Amino acid sequence: MIETMDLSVRYPMQNQPSLPPVDLQVERGEKILLLGASGSGKSTLALALQGLIPRSIDAEKKGSVLVQGMPPESWSIPEACQHLGILFQDPETQFCMVTVEEEIIFGLENIGLASDDIESRLEESLTLTGLTERRHESLHHLSGGLKQKAAIACLLALDPEALVLDEPTANLDPQSTEDILQLWMDIAARKNKTLIFIEHKLGHLLPDMDRVIALSKHGGVIAEGTPREVFHDSFTALEQEGIWIPTVCREALKLEEEGIVRWNHLPLSLEEWETECAEKGIEKPVESIITEKVKNNDQQPLLEIENLSFSYRNHEALTNVHFTLYPGEFAALAGSNGAGKSTLAKILSGIQVPTSGSIKRKGKPSKKMRTDDIMKQTGFVFQNPEHQFICDTVEDEITYGWRIAGVAEEEWARDLEEMLDMFQLTDKRHENPFSLSQGQKRRLSVATMLSSNQELLLLDEPTFGQDEANTTALMNILKKLHLHGKTILMITHDMELIDQYADRVLLLDDGMIKYDVGTDTFFNNTDLLQHACVQVPVTRYLKQWRDVLERQEAPC
Repeated sequence: MIETMDLSVRYPMQNQPSLPPVDLQVERGEKILLLGASGSGKSTLALALQGLIPRSIDAEKKGSVLVQGMPPESWSIPEACQHLGILFQDPETQFCMVTVEEEIIFGLENIGLASDDIESRLEESLTLTGLTERRHESLHHLSGGLKQKAAIACLLALDPEALVLDEPTANLDPQSTEDILQLWMDIAARKNKTLIFIEHKLGHLLPDMDRVIALSKHGGVIAEGTPREVFHDSFTALEQEGIWIPTVCREALKLEEEGIVRWNHLPLSLEEWETECAEKGIEKPVESIITEKVKNNDQQPLLEIENLSFSYRNHEALTNVHFTLYPGEFAALAGSNGAGKSTLAKILSGIQVPTSGSIKRKGKPSKKMRTDDIMKQTGFVFQNPEHQFICDTVEDEITYGWRIAGVAEEEWARDLEEMLDMFQLTDKRHENPFSLSQGQKRRLSVATMLSSNQELLLLDEPTFGQDEANTTALMNILKKLHLHGKTILMITHDMELIDQYADRVLLLDDGMIKYDVGTDTFFNNTDLLQHACVQVPVTRYLKQWRDVLERQEAPC
């Protein structure tokens, strides 16, 4: 159904192609997982498959793309949307209307559907994505996760024959991730859809995929085959590329290498792991309870939040929020899509003003502080990195804070080189921030905040769009800053990150802080996890399994 031959793409003003030459073949009804390090050209490939390159996006395309035997750019836009639909990595770039309902209807009108058909598809897509009650809301006011659901609803309504889904769950909470992925699987089964996933969250996807194709950042395909074949036979090559290795696969192969267990089949999920262990007669580990030491903090609070509320017109986004943040803490702010996490972060950063309540910063009421003084103390990394770019080059973006503060160039020149190297942006220093890949944009957005040396860092989904190597590097930078006294409040849906790096979890639900506990307490409380619609991190759970397997008298 889809075929590329020696396909490469180079954008204007770039010396090297964003997509080095690649050959692919995808059959009708296949479910493909497309992997690659950040900047390997995955999103560019998606745009070329749909025909947006070169139809709408200025870029030099070499080689060929055929979809159902035809070059996609030869179709009219309505025809192309029905043959192959694309879900953009950044959902905001798909929107052109005001409300959720108007956005869905817009696409259906443009493919010429009758009014009755438009109405039925509208209702179905809203129901499937859980957006019925938000149909009249402004897209601009939705959370990042709800924007992603709105973009998915638009694509579902168009009902194309093939779909390319670029990071379709990147902004979704754990429960929504499961629901949306199951929705795609059900649609593929019922309608024989061709699905191509570009995704970093692999755990829930792998067992349902027919093939995995891994792109090299240096060009070409480095691995291709069934999920089991790729992660067993090409483990080292994938790891060297910085591609995410599913935790279950990594731990299973490690146990096998150590001679602790012999797998009949490499497990791709926790369910497969547990099934094979049960077949070997090995019982599941008993839940272990870790008791946390209560910390007595006698320092002056960095932030004191009391009865804070905020409303968007008729919608109350935050209600009587209260908590205290102390110097040197690494806290995580968790919660479902639409819970108010990003809104709270914008208020804490000084970008928005609460409707009621109070904020004290090191004992001083926030209302008595100038905005620039707040921003000197607090750095904020936006959920969408593009929202914080104001310069024409990567280099200027990083140095902006130093320059407006009047710091002489000789004082920051060395720091700039270190920052570019640290975030792997040296070869992008003269490029426009908006021309970077999504992963590179995210790294740049974090770099711009770190260069300003604020006491408090607020990070909204800091690892969004990152491959494994860059996620690890970025989190190690944050950990190092934390060890040197920085206070960090991180918004994330990634429970593995919370488990590995945060010492405290604030759970925001329906605009209120429902729980404020230590990380171990959070993950040991079954009722709390069920309320938050999250599971124990895979890494934590597999540590318990390792203890059980190591106690076996012989390799099992």
